[in-house]
Amino acid sequence: MVTARFFNIDWNVNQNEVKFLTGLETEYKIKTDTDGNSGKQKAGGIELRPLNFSYTLNTLAGADIPKEIKKLRAIRGVVAPFYLNGKRLFAPAFMFVKFSIGNVQLTNDGQWVSCDVTLNFTEANFSLGTSSLRVIYNDVEITKKIAVTACEHTMYAEGAPDEIEIKFTDNNNLWSGWKPNNKDTIEVIDGIARSGKLFIESVKPSNGYMTLRASSVPSTMRDITKNNNKSWEGVKFLQLATEIAGRHGLGVKSQDIDNKTYSYIKQENISDLEFLTERCDIDGYSFLVFDGNIVFYSPEKLEANTPVKVINVSSGANFEYDDDSLSAYGSCELDNGSLKGTADANNGVEKNLRKVIKCYLQSQAEANTGAKNILAKANRSLKTGKLQTDIMRDIAAASIARLKTDNSETNDGVVFYKKIVQDYVHKKTSHYFRFI
Repeated sequence: MVTARFFNIDWNVNQNEVKFLTGLETEYKIKTDTDGNSGKQKAGGIELRPLNFSYTLNTLAGADIPKEIKKLRAIRGVVAPFYLNGKRLFAPAFMFVKFSIGNVQLTNDGQWVSCDVTLNFTEANFSLGTSSLRVIYNDVEITKKIAVTACEHTMYAEGAPDEIEIKFTDNNNLWSGWKPNNKDTIEVIDGIARSGKLFIESVKPSNGYMTLRASSVPSTMRDITKNNNKSWEGVKFLQLATEIAGRHGLGVKSQDIDNKTYSYIKQENISDLEFLTERCDIDGYSFLVFDGNIVFYSPEKLEANTPVKVINVSSGANFEYDDDSLSAYGSCELDNGSLKGTADANNGVEKNLRKVIKCYLQSQAEANTGAKNILAKANRSLKTGKLQTDIMRDIAAASIARLKTDNSETNDGVVFYKKIVQDYVHKKTSHYFRFI
């Protein structure tokens, strides 16, 4: 007996219900393009294939017609594999587009007796479980058990955790009623591009889809708790950073930082993430978080490195450059409620930056140094740019690259990547950078 399945709907014959599909049809068509010069047509790939079929619902055969119609309404737009006799039907996935009902028979009092249902699908324009995209949940690959319809991975270079958002259909009802905890992890791999392990923050159902959001730090790192209150004496920066990261199962790596020693420092009524962010601002460090490690670095020393890649920007590319030099700051005032530090950029600009922090400052000298470092950070991001390209899997946040723009040499230069957004479904990369 022929059986079929799409998402959460089955067509088969059993002791409770008789429901089988008829008139299954599809079309295999070559896509053609017209050459603008010769006017000749040429083959340009394969058109997305439609899939259509009908079936009959009859209450005498066990059908619950109102329930079936409700299920069909709920899954319009869902993307999932279509299985025929237990095997995936020629395309990795189909989108359920619409359904129609005909030959309706009702009783005299308006109760359903029978009807014919016609379903229309179209081939999804991405691969399921067969492309380079892989999804790993708690160290187990689940790529072939879900249909990913959207996946954006955002990488930050300066003091913010990476984020990922994945939208998928749950073909095997694996996630129904599932409640993640802050130790569950997700990882996405697309060729040489990796998200590293991220901690799941939410999984929300919506119209047949699940939307999963995750961060490179666990949510506990954003919490303010009394257990975080602590003071240290004679401690180095990397020592306290390692201790704080360890509270959340994270490691610490560093690159070219001077590893400052504090005669006395305390953390009080501030989350671990905010504490490390403020300490880095004060001390002139920055950090990114990747694959279970907080990586601290010196922006000044990193920007002196040789570019790792040349980014060629065509004149027709989607790009935008901004020179915000008129927004530069001339001075900075740093205030934690006990001490006030000041710094001057000596650039003739009167605009003042005032920064209020929660972190402890051990001396007036440290307050002034902190103001100097915060002023330098603010003035580093005056000339910026953004552009979108086909996916570049070998570029990441905090990379140094050389930009070459067609017919616009004034926009060429060395850039520091502040943020990267990888769209692993549509195979696009969004670049956000500042000129060095």
